[in-house]
Amino acid sequence: MGYKEKVNYCALLFAFICFFHPLKAQDNTVIVKQDKEIYIKPGLLSASATLAPSFMLNRNEVNYFIASFLEGKFTKNFSARGDFQFMLGNDNSKFLKNSARVTFGLQYGMPFGNFEWRAGFAPGLAMMKSYRDESMIEFVPIAQVNVGVRFYVWKYFHFFADAFYTHAKMHNLANVNGMADEIRIEAGLGFNLLVKRKK
Repeated sequence: MGYKEKVNYCALLFAFICFFHPLKAQDNTVIVKQDKEIYIKPGLLSASATLAPSFMLNRNEVNYFIASFLEGKFTKNFSARGDFQFMLGNDNSKFLKNSARVTFGLQYGMPFGNFEWRAGFAPGLAMMKSYRDESMIEFVPIAQVNVGVRFYVWKYFHFFADAFYTHAKMHNLANVNGMADEIRIEAGLGFNLLVKRKK
């Protein structure tokens, strides 16, 4: 490459860099157009409801719940989450006749763009009635842990999938093992909204 070609090449390269250099505002801040908006931010509020199968660990039985949650992020990684589950009607051959649960706890998220790995812990309270003694309703403490994933596809929607382990036990059933531990699967479409914007 000769001297003249080198000069032309350098001039073209300089013009290319100047043309595609980020624009600057009057306050000298750089204006860069993001290829993809990131939705996982502090102040993000999420909620959903879904049909969730729950597999009992102490019995060969499957229960079905309407499961809902409300969650708010207070940092990029941590959020507070409340869950409510209500069990649908069961066959009288099963252990549980009715159950409703409320939990509240913390979630930790590890985001990669708009995809997030998640884990959490939440204590709570459950109302339980068993077919082994239909005259008695128990209110028992419970605890649950979960792992899962989320993918935020838009500023208003996300997809989620979670697996929950719930520890619960009925204490007042005569001559009956009251253990009611379960693995519950929740998946579906969630709704999200950024309610706190950065100033």
